[in-house]
Amino acid sequence: IAEIVDFSPRIDAVMITGDLADGGSAEDYALVQDILAPIDVPVFAVPGNHDARAGFRAAFENTLPFRPGPKLDYEAICGNLRIIALDTLIEGEVHGGLDGGQLDWLAERLAEVTDRLTLVLMHYPAFPSMIAALDQMCLRGGRSKFAELIAAYPAPLRIMSGHIHRPFQTLWHGVCCAVSGGPSFQHALDMTDKVSEPSVANEPFAYFIHRIEEAAAVTVHTRYVTL
Repeated sequence: IAEIVDFSPRIDAVMITGDLADGGSAEDYALVQDILAPIDVPVFAVPGNHDARAGFRAAFENTLPFRPGPKLDYEAICGNLRIIALDTLIEGEVHGGLDGGQLDWLAERLAEVTDRLTLVLMHYPAFPSMIAALDQMCLRGGRSKFAELIAAYPAPLRIMSGHIHRPFQTLWHGVCCAVSGGPSFQHALDMTDKVSEPSVANEPFAYFIHRIEEAAAVTVHTRYVTL
């Protein structure tokens, strides 16, 4: 957080792709709010598998425009960005999914093509990391329909996800997708066919800084932070 607050030039917004808490208690989210308090720009977040919807909603209901219903999806405008946030949490599971109602809502949103860059936030990657054990823990429910909607969108779009604890980027259905790692342990890079979760790597944690000049011109740098 100190790195983000002190970065020059000033960062305009912060995106957090899930797992803000570990167990999802009210005390967890009170701590999250305390930790994030120094950030005086908009924070856009989605829940991960370590979050709990009730606590997450209570923590962010005054700052994020959640749509009606139990899921924590929303759409927001931030400068030259359109942000579509998807709640991919399946409580009690290590993998994620999107239900039919969410996919219908996403289709409606993507039917409105905009000159702004559209940024999709979701915890579970729908795109592959090529780390076999981790890809088994990613988006399962609704993945094929989600891929169809993403592939058909005719304007610039990016997907930012979490869940996998190491920074990587990929091109998936013509869309630039990224996971920036996280402020905790990092997974080792193991691109074999092993079914066991990779070991922990002795690497610094990381986040991405996006410099957006226009919808079709985005520069991404990896920022490493040593403990």
